[in-house]
Amino acid sequence: MLSYKLFFYTIILISIFSLTCKETVIEYRDTDQFGKPLTNDQFHGDIVGRVLQKQSGAVVYLSQVSIIDSAAINSNDGSFAFKGVRLGNYDMTIRAENYRIYKRCNLVVPGGGVLYAGDIDLSTVPDLIAQHYPARDDEIVYSNRFARISISFLFTQPMDRLSIEKALSTNPPSKGIFQWGRYIYSPTHRYYDGYVQSSPINPGAEITTFSKITAVTYILSPKDCYVDTTYTVTLSTEAHDTAGNHLRFPLTFSFKTVQAGYTIYGIQTDPLDGDIDVSPISYSSIRLTFPRRMDPVSTEAALTTIPNDDRIVLWPSGNQMTIYMGGIFRTDTLYQITIDSTAKDLDGNKLGEQFSFSFRTAPLRISYTNPGNGQLFVDKSKNISMGFNTYVLKSSVESAFSINPQVSGIFQYGDGYYYTPKNNVIFVPSTPLIPNKKYTVTLITSVKDMFGSNMKTPYTFSFVTSPE
Repeated sequence: MLSYKLFFYTIILISIFSLTCKETVIEYRDTDQFGKPLTNDQFHGDIVGRVLQKQSGAVVYLSQVSIIDSAAINSNDGSFAFKGVRLGNYDMTIRAENYRIYKRCNLVVPGGGVLYAGDIDLSTVPDLIAQHYPARDDEIVYSNRFARISISFLFTQPMDRLSIEKALSTNPPSKGIFQWGRYIYSPTHRYYDGYVQSSPINPGAEITTFSKITAVTYILSPKDCYVDTTYTVTLSTEAHDTAGNHLRFPLTFSFKTVQAGYTIYGIQTDPLDGDIDVSPISYSSIRLTFPRRMDPVSTEAALTTIPNDDRIVLWPSGNQMTIYMGGIFRTDTLYQITIDSTAKDLDGNKLGEQFSFSFRTAPLRISYTNPGNGQLFVDKSKNISMGFNTYVLKSSVESAFSINPQVSGIFQYGDGYYYTPKNNVIFVPSTPLIPNKKYTVTLITSVKDMFGSNMKTPYTFSFVTSPE
């Protein structure tokens, strides 16, 4: 009787539990009840994107530990798509011949949505190379007078030194030295191993062995460094890391050296545009420095100078023109120089717009005297020297000169023997000066330079001779 009642109550409890604790099961399916694939439901989504190099023949791979799907890009627009991908995280890899392997990790596919991977620009830098200097199509401001061209590489793995040095070539061809463990990002001013140049890039390692070196700089020999030149650099697939992994494809890039850091219209001049009080004797020539090497014939044909005088044009270097004005500058004169837009550089490119500048020279004046104004204890046998800022007519100085107390004498250029600059006139007294005496010299404005221009203002100076 007891066992029967126990069995009865057990049946009742199981029935009650079954009615109050019903289990819910969610089933994950790739197909519906009819076997048709499910797409873009709560468990699936799409991945779409585009490779900019549409003719690269790139193939896109999806993986979770191992590859689970792949798709070739559309050669018309570079697009790719993965439809009905299960909800989850994926890694995406894009491979194409002669392009760096592209990797993107942890793409999250949304249920019932579309993940846009974006426009992907494949790199032409091989996988073992992190970066290089100069960059592709760079322009390097460079002067071969003070610097050497540097080409640097930073690798992702320690590299085999010999293979890199064999694999590297330039066009125009060059010889140079390799500095391992350094990444130099500008032309270098030194050409020896002890030189240390600062760099924001980790050089890789100290040079104790070459098992961990990830950076190298190639410095061109001076004879192979050119201005205004396009260099093409090639690192062939002979290059490999210390584990023996070669570049999958060669690295090739070009850069250009530019001689000056200013624009084609930023021609540098000496004297400067707008200068005043320019020394007539210190310059005597006008210098123009162009940003590129110029064609002398077209540039000289485009040149106009006012005043013209007996102009002579010289070219000390390919980008520097010197205009010799046939002697010293005229005093108190506005010089105007114009180069028409038809002037060409050596590549045949026209200047494109007119370039002009002007400056004014200083008026004729005294630059110095000896004895100086206010000088004491002057030797009584001393000659009186007068220096001007340009060449003067000795006869005009003689007629404009007076000294008080009056002293007779003769006038000559310079010392009258070995050195006779025409901007220096000396009065040589015929008798010694009086001891302990103040002398005052006056030059009136009738002093003339070689072009006939007068001194603008009179000049007076005094000195005292030494006592007995």
